[in-house]
Amino acid sequence: MDVLDAENSTIVRTENLDGSLDSIDTGLGAPVADTPTTQASWLGSNWRMSALRTAMRVLSRVSPERAAALFDRIWFSAPRTKPRPDASACLARGEALAFRVHGRRVEAWSWGRGPTVLLVHGWGGHAGQMHALVEPLLARGLRVVAFDAPAHGRSDPSRLGGHRVSMLEIADALRVVAAGVGPLTGLVAHSGGCTATALALRDGWAGPGRIAFVAPFALPSAAIEPFGRAIGASPAVTALFSTKVEARFARPWTDFDMPGLARLRALPPLLVVHDRGDRDVPYFHGRAVAQAWPDTQLVSTDGLGHRRLLRDPSVVSDIARFMSQGRAAPPPATPGDARCELDHAYASAGVCGRTTAAE
Repeated sequence: MDVLDAENSTIVRTENLDGSLDSIDTGLGAPVADTPTTQASWLGSNWRMSALRTAMRVLSRVSPERAAALFDRIWFSAPRTKPRPDASACLARGEALAFRVHGRRVEAWSWGRGPTVLLVHGWGGHAGQMHALVEPLLARGLRVVAFDAPAHGRSDPSRLGGHRVSMLEIADALRVVAAGVGPLTGLVAHSGGCTATALALRDGWAGPGRIAFVAPFALPSAAIEPFGRAIGASPAVTALFSTKVEARFARPWTDFDMPGLARLRALPPLLVVHDRGDRDVPYFHGRAVAQAWPDTQLVSTDGLGHRRLLRDPSVVSDIARFMSQGRAAPPPATPGDARCELDHAYASAGVCGRTTAAE
């Protein structure tokens, strides 16, 4: 990959992946060893968090079941963020689209014509957060589509109600939107959007010709214990929450971890961009998925944190260049792929009796 040298960029270098992650075990089902402690910095440190920690400590002692239920509610509740003026202006210039996912409306936007690149925002985000990528991708002759995930932005609440939603339902929305606007030549995802993309790929989605992951939340299973400590849950309550989630979704937590995906199926070329100082999703997440993915380029930055990556001119330029390299064609479709996506779309739209484990 070219060295990045855009003016005013805080990117300092690109990284190769030759043996740089020897201390990280990225095996499917294996714990992550010798990694920095995950910090649940997105939870904040105001008086509400202090009250939550106190309540969780008390519940952990007197009613572990209720404490685990509260843990569950917090974990699956997405924060709401409002688009900045420049993001809202970008969405206003796009063609408004709408899809039905599990009988609920999902809002989307489209810009331009040509091979399609899908933008997938992160947990608690919205389509407008990806706005800086639109014009550079259009300039390279690509069509751009973005959507608000269920319980995010302008889309309807999920099946869980309110602000609660699971990554499985976001993955379902991704597949429905992709089926409606595809085939895809590329996909750019941020943070939890990367997790949802990996889940879709794990569950049979054919996927795009190439993928860019920005600050990927690659190891959810490694975040459970630090998250529990951050909200004041006891180890027993954290373990109870983890067990109940696995039972409800009928799948292990390691299904949500991205590094093991390479052992299960062929994968397209991948660009990973991650900031070393990211406090929301630590840098080792990006390094782990980059090492495990077979055809990967890893770009490391300093000083951009978790979200400014999406607006940095050099990062944006690099992603646009990667998406247009060779104008990667979508993976060849087969009749089986088409039938799988048709069945999935019917189920997600709520017009047949099939359900998914996310219910």
